[in-house]
Amino acid sequence: MSRRPSPSFLDKSRADAPRAATELGLTDRYRYLLGRSGKRYLFSTVPAERLGEYPCAIVVLEPTVGRGGRPKKAWIGEIDRDGKRRGSRLASRDLSGRMALVHLLAGDAAQRRTVLDDLDGLFEPECEG
Repeated sequence: MSRRPSPSFLDKSRADAPRAATELGLTDRYRYLLGRSGKRYLFSTVPAERLGEYPCAIVVLEPTVGRGGRPKKAWIGEIDRDGKRRGSRLASRDLSGRMALVHLLAGDAAQRRTVLDDLDGLFEPECEG
């Protein structure tokens, strides 16, 4: 089981789980993420090893700590229509034991690009000062 890092800057990018999910006790399965624009995007939680089953989806892997304290980096990208990951390089071993957030409501490549652009920088710490 992996541990999550301190929520400091992650919480600034999240909205609560959808109200219906909260009322049904499913807050671990659905979550909104906030883009830079302030727009909320609904994501579902799925095992990262099964991402190929979600063609045309936006994918977010939050940073976490794996076995032995090895950090696993955040990743934002998409699964293309053939089930291939598109985005920065991500080794298959970095998927092991992780849960992924998938956004399935962007209807075409242009909409997915808009969402990806809005989520760009989601896991970068904010400058203070």
